[in-house]
Amino acid sequence: MGSELTLRSGTPETVYQEVWGALVAYNVVRLEMAEVATEAQVEPTRLSFITALHYLRHEWGWMAIEAPGKIPPHLTRLRNRLADLLLTEKRGRSCPRVVKKLRARYPIRAVSKPK
Repeated sequence: MGSELTLRSGTPETVYQEVWGALVAYNVVRLEMAEVATEAQVEPTRLSFITALHYLRHEWGWMAIEAPGKIPPHLTRLRNRLADLLLTEKRGRSCPRVVKKLRARYPIRAVSKPK
């Protein structure tokens, strides 16, 4: 789930499985982001997906070797730390979005009308 997804599988069945795995991982990260945003009472757009992905990858690696009884407090701490990574609220636009007219490559000559 970096800038691109490289499929390493050789058969159609394993490619299918790998794509589903990537989709599940994406949705799990988004679900955690939504839970953190709900607990922090902010919009989910205030969390960075990339930051959350990197942080969750690191923490889930450590959770794999934890005793099962230590996982719930670990998840609570993980969500609290993600809530600390909220993005600053964006200011409103000072200028509305408009499509700018491209400059002509060549000068335009106007044809004068006869009097």
